[in-house]
Amino acid sequence: MNETRGPLPIAGGEVLVIVNPAAHNLPSLRRRQAADEWLREQGRQVEWVETAARGDAIAIAARAAERGVPLVFVCGGDGTLSEAAHGLAGSETALAVIPGGTVNLWARETGLLKRPLEAMQLAVQGERRKIDLGKAGDRHFLLMAGYGVDASVTHRVSPRVKGRLGAAAYALAAAREALTYQSASVRLWIDDELLEDRVLMVLAGNTQLYAGITRIALEARADDGLLDVCVYRGRGRIEILAHTARTLLRLHRGSKRVVYRHARRLRFEWEQPLPMQLDGDAFPQSAAEVTVVPGALWVAVPAGLRSRLFSDRPELQPEGILTHPRP
Repeated sequence: MNETRGPLPIAGGEVLVIVNPAAHNLPSLRRRQAADEWLREQGRQVEWVETAARGDAIAIAARAAERGVPLVFVCGGDGTLSEAAHGLAGSETALAVIPGGTVNLWARETGLLKRPLEAMQLAVQGERRKIDLGKAGDRHFLLMAGYGVDASVTHRVSPRVKGRLGAAAYALAAAREALTYQSASVRLWIDDELLEDRVLMVLAGNTQLYAGITRIALEARADDGLLDVCVYRGRGRIEILAHTARTLLRLHRGSKRVVYRHARRLRFEWEQPLPMQLDGDAFPQSAAEVTVVPGALWVAVPAGLRSRLFSDRPELQPEGILTHPRP
């Protein structure tokens, strides 16, 4: 199909906006109201729903998909966006973002790190693309799954501190973990390849940006049916610091202490599970298997987006993302 350009001839449609009121950088009520007014001026039916607890966005998004809502926005951070992606997985509903979190990796990757009105206009007047999701156990993720030291950092940052300090909370926790974290011995299958070693961190990425400051999964594509796997081998603080320096300089791919692969499946064997985080949120139980689910989610992005995350021939819907999808 030909790539669309500019505003699309959109027939009427419903829009649901999931708001996380605890998000660190939640847009002001005035800016959210401006976005709401613009949508209504376009003849859209708009519903705003706030989350009250962890997991709420999953249920809200799933109900929207069951009703056939064409487009769901998340006004919050990557954690809330990840929940919505899980709720929409396998449906025909497209997901978009109004950034309001700590780092907003997905918004950065897709050109939507904008004020609410502009982000909404770019998505509504844009196009939809089908992307893969990762799956750790029975939980889908949008960006990446992390095991080891980075997950230990997220476990140390409480939602209350995160809401108050934002990225600074992670920086403080990361500094402490760099001095104290010890690696663990694991048996890790990357597809059919077995790796046995002491590892500091394992990351399975569907996207590239990490913490908003560097790229770990340097070659990740959101629509290639694969996860990019990066395994940092080592024992303790000296190697953590060395890995950190190489990663910030994007030299880690060439290190003998780093294993980088494209894979469809990871499987762990361990005496003690490594801590796990999905899309920046800590999870109390670590999944021993990670897989990719190709084409599991529709996302709304600006028209003609040229992001390194997507292939050159994205799947588009020329009539606009707010028309009800074709059967």
